[in-house]
Amino acid sequence: MKLAWLIILLYLPLLVHAQSTGARYRIEFTDKVGSAYDLSHPESFLSERALSRRIRYHIPIDEYDLPVSAVYLDSLKKHGFKVLYTSRWFNFATVAVVSPEDTAGVSDWNFVRSIKLTRPENVLKNAESKWDEIKAPSTKSAQGEPDDSYGYSSEQVAQLNGKILHENGFKGQGMLIAILDAGFRAANQLAVFDSLFQQNRMLGTRDFVNPQSDVFQEYQHGMNVLSLMAANSPGTLIGTAPDASYYLIRTEDENSEYPVEMDNYIAGLELADSIGADVINASLGYFNFDDPAYNFSYDELDGKTLMITRAVELAEKKGMIVCVSAGNEGDNAWQHIVAPADANGILSMAAVNIAGERARFSSIGPSADGRIKPEVAACGWDAWIQKYPEELGTSNGTSFASPLVAGLTTCLWQEYPEKTPAEIIDAVIRSASQYDSPDNYLGYGIPDFEKASLLLQKTVTEDKPEEQWKVSPNPFVNNIRLEYQRSGLLDDTSATCILINGTGTILKEERLSGRIQWINLGSLPSGLYFLRVITNGETENHKLIKK
Repeated sequence: MKLAWLIILLYLPLLVHAQSTGARYRIEFTDKVGSAYDLSHPESFLSERALSRRIRYHIPIDEYDLPVSAVYLDSLKKHGFKVLYTSRWFNFATVAVVSPEDTAGVSDWNFVRSIKLTRPENVLKNAESKWDEIKAPSTKSAQGEPDDSYGYSSEQVAQLNGKILHENGFKGQGMLIAILDAGFRAANQLAVFDSLFQQNRMLGTRDFVNPQSDVFQEYQHGMNVLSLMAANSPGTLIGTAPDASYYLIRTEDENSEYPVEMDNYIAGLELADSIGADVINASLGYFNFDDPAYNFSYDELDGKTLMITRAVELAEKKGMIVCVSAGNEGDNAWQHIVAPADANGILSMAAVNIAGERARFSSIGPSADGRIKPEVAACGWDAWIQKYPEELGTSNGTSFASPLVAGLTTCLWQEYPEKTPAEIIDAVIRSASQYDSPDNYLGYGIPDFEKASLLLQKTVTEDKPEEQWKVSPNPFVNNIRLEYQRSGLLDDTSATCILINGTGTILKEERLSGRIQWINLGSLPSGLYFLRVITNGETENHKLIKK
């Protein structure tokens, strides 16, 4: 059974010929000499939002962030290669080559570390082998009246106790989720996504498979995944992060399975980093390819061997939370999780039904080095999704468990933005149903996001130093009141307050004059804000919500 656990897993009986525009090669460089960028000016290659994230979590800008050498890229272009994209983190370029003979001697160039074929020129793919239906109960169509405003998605959100986050005002506002997938067919036309486009929360798209294509015309699996997070159709379908912003990235070619798709994936991770994404969902995975010479062994799923796994770990180190599907191999010969679910520091998801029973297709852990995998579980067996062209229905796959958790993890992080990715992930894991007795099937179990929020609230209370300033009311409508809490003198020049929005942009900065001061913020839109107050060299941060 073929991979890339884009798991809508439809039955497609026809042979599909993938269009050939030349073979693909990964050319890895020895260094970055000749890069057009400098680490002292990261604003030239990282967005303001990305830089704000680095500052917030004290993440240094390092050599991994520096773009590849422009001099080396020019040499490739002059040789006749078409440079499709590059990787900052692994210092390589993916190129299209008209004839394999054109690569002769390139490995001897003094700045080339290696050159590897990642997809041959001619690809013949039987799509049925990649998109076999999972042998699970037949899917359902939307019938009858849904129970509440969540519509048909009510039970799958409630299973994770996620509604409490939404009720408390945390629906993903100000957060950015990047989705790596195979295509997002008709997402720009379907009613469940209307608010996403009307409110300008669809921040962009990118296609690494075919730069000339429109991701909204490509395969539907990414749209199905998106519906589990971004759908906002009361009484019909509500996603787990309905008010977040999204960036859609196509990295997977549904018509073939070659290593170039993992390089696409790495490029997608780096794009998510550069635009300042908070959370990445990638319902994709790899172990088996059209050419068996590329197949992985289980021993390689050890969290450190495979490049795609190391890339996911780097994404976490750059300040993002990465959520992936564990794979759908539980009832076949492979059985194990698939890459990059073996990565450290991420959330990989198993699939259960709404009763909490494990789906037999859900891939099994541990990682090759013995770590608990997958981490947690969510509904991926008869999960309600938006289908194409317009109907709602259920489908199966760990692909659908992952975005359910990813969306609520985003909302949880919105509630506790001062927490690091590792702290948020730890809270999700510790909240899960079998945290005290994890296994290789569901990991730590089904998360409880109300419990995760309470766990984080406790650590905030324990770690929080005595505040110098009391800020009220919170939530506020128009004005906030700042009152100095400590004894002693406070002169008119010793305190400054800085107001920052959810993207890290400074909106207002002013001196505080006296022990009590009112600040009018009535012109701000509703949402989450951060107030940083600096007093006599000491800094404290306050989270504010404007109604």
